[in-house]
Amino acid sequence: AQAAQANPGPRSPTLASRFVSVAAMNDSMMSTNKKPTGMKGKVHDLATTLQTQNEELGIEKGHMHTIKTENASSTTGMQGQLNDISRYFKDDIQRMEQEFAVQRRLQEAENVRLQQQVTQLKGEKTSIHQQVIALQRRIEEIEEEIGHE
Repeated sequence: AQAAQANPGPRSPTLASRFVSVAAMNDSMMSTNKKPTGMKGKVHDLATTLQTQNEELGIEKGHMHTIKTENASSTTGMQGQLNDISRYFKDDIQRMEQEFAVQRRLQEAENVRLQQQVTQLKGEKTSIHQQVIALQRRIEEIEEEIGHE
């Protein structure tokens, strides 16, 4: 019996299954509502406790599997949302950069146009100033001619 416990083969019953089968045998004996006493009672109680704990362990394993699955799916879902947000911001930044480039080119063109107008107005101002000087000289000449007559 010790060799079977130390190295159980693929078909040899495990200790837990032996306790469960002993408990089942004892359950049939208890059908007369007599609780076995002594060693059989203790073995029966241990087998029942072990069976209950095995069932509870199975239930808890199921809960853990469910929690792990939910965690994995929620992590995947959150990562997907983060990826969507990241993609949205990248697209938005790219759109803003394109709009900025267009506005910059428009502003540069407007600056060139205004600079050309400033240059043209400076030329016109210089021409008008020269005409004013020429007219002032002519006025002085005319006043001298009038004064000599």
